[in-house]
Amino acid sequence: MTCTQTAFTGATGARPITAWSRRLVRDLEARAPAAGAVERNRLYPVLDGAKVALGLGTPALETLKHLIGFTRPDDWQEGRTPLAWPSNYTLAERAGVTESAIKARLRQLRALGLVAAHDSAHGRRTGRRDASGAITSAYGLDLSPLRIRFAELAALAEAQTAQSRLFKEGRLALARTRRLVGQVLAQAADLRLTGAHWLALQDAIDAIAAQAAAARHARDSAAFQGALDRLPLLERQLDATVDVHMFAAEDDGSGSKSAPAIQIQTNPLSADTVSDKRARSSVPDAPARSAPLLPASPSGSVFKARPADLLDMFPSAAMYVATPRPGWPDLHTAAARLRHDLGIRTGTWVDAVEQLGRDGAAIAMFITAERQARGDIRVTTGAYFAGMLAKARVDQLDLGKSLWGFRGSAGAVQ
Repeated sequence: MTCTQTAFTGATGARPITAWSRRLVRDLEARAPAAGAVERNRLYPVLDGAKVALGLGTPALETLKHLIGFTRPDDWQEGRTPLAWPSNYTLAERAGVTESAIKARLRQLRALGLVAAHDSAHGRRTGRRDASGAITSAYGLDLSPLRIRFAELAALAEAQTAQSRLFKEGRLALARTRRLVGQVLAQAADLRLTGAHWLALQDAIDAIAAQAAAARHARDSAAFQGALDRLPLLERQLDATVDVHMFAAEDDGSGSKSAPAIQIQTNPLSADTVSDKRARSSVPDAPARSAPLLPASPSGSVFKARPADLLDMFPSAAMYVATPRPGWPDLHTAAARLRHDLGIRTGTWVDAVEQLGRDGAAIAMFITAERQARGDIRVTTGAYFAGMLAKARVDQLDLGKSLWGFRGSAGAVQ
């Protein structure tokens, strides 16, 4: 007669004992004496914050919260045992799922060491309380692990909150830098500027974004922060590339240095905008659109400005122009250098060129520099310049009116 040995299949109906369950029991028993009282309502936000780090699924977390709800606040005081004894049918009804789903959820909660089984001889869950509400006898699901591990769970939740905040703020910072790079490359393409230095900007932001995405997927805060730390260097590279290759003195992206003097327009968004320039540049011999005159002065005359006149009105900008007979390209270059020295960000300057045109952006920069030199700016120069752009967006920026004010103080414009 042959005797065949078979593996234990749980034929008795008892829950199988594993090495993991024994280690878990010993660990909880060792930590139990140091566990203090826990406020029951604090468990909910802590578990929400720690669920990702624990690998706790949303369905199992839902059932765990239901189990906590079956306890009373006093059950979580030191010296007491928080036990819950709802049947699987009751838990299934509350969650709106099947009993089989509840059993799967409870298995996950036990495997993660968040609940422990306190079984009766017949396997049913039951319990009694005395007149004061204290549990006198109960069999069911022991939630003591939550109290014993509360400090650990709270630390996991705090770390998860910090990581989520880092990822959120980091995505915003990446999107902002990507937008700056996109604006600069769009303007460079519009001015027909080419070179490996422009492609290097795109490659750099793509590499940073890829590093950040990989770190976020791996939930590696250190690697994600390392990617963010590369952004300031890229922005400095962006500034240097714009200053050297877009607004260099020998680079005239808007026309030749001998171009005739043009007049500053009151409403740059309504005429001669960047889109107009793009449209004209696609037609080789398209006639130049005549620039509108500035509004009449209070005396009824018409105000016109030439580059040399503007430098008389804005001595703070004149020192950035070396040629005695400047043209508009010289003013564009001076404005770009002023932008750097005044600490105005490249992205703000690109926005100004898009909204006001190159000439209007230069005038706005000169006004900002002169106001700063006179001590008229109570905020930062960057905030003042950005405020002018904000007015332009709602069609409230009147450069002509501003020039009239400077004309009166300079007295040099005919």
